[in-house]
Amino acid sequence: MAATDGFAQRLRGAVGEAGGATRVAQVSGIPLTTLNNYLAGRSEPKRPALAVLAQVLKRDIAWLVTGRSGGASFQTEDAVAIDAELLDQVMMAMLSLCAELGLKPARAHLGRRCAQIHNAIAATARDSTERQRMLEMALALQRQELAVRS
Repeated sequence: MAATDGFAQRLRGAVGEAGGATRVAQVSGIPLTTLNNYLAGRSEPKRPALAVLAQVLKRDIAWLVTGRSGGASFQTEDAVAIDAELLDQVMMAMLSLCAELGLKPARAHLGRRCAQIHNAIAATARDSTERQRMLEMALALQRQELAVRS
């Protein structure tokens, strides 16, 4: 088995546990086609993409690459599980906000920003009411930040 096959196999398992390729592509900002190439073993990510994947998948970079742990794990007790419903709400709200402001952000940037908002809300909101309130606050802050930039 080639080294790429082992990497692809480990990546497939981690991506499956994280909710699938589409979800991981959304959260990481890595195009789905590119991620599918990694999963099929047709290519391997460069260091920046590998670091993003390790963080999103909450896996040790060394484990992803070699199959052995190197101690640089992103898997912590504070790790936030991907909440598909919340991520969809954040993505739709951000896309709507960008359209309202006439902006066309880079897909990778939008994915990373949505992941940050998702993680902040998922880690702290105790119920759906608080979750909605936090989402509204995050969008208000994003509106201000984007309006200043444009």
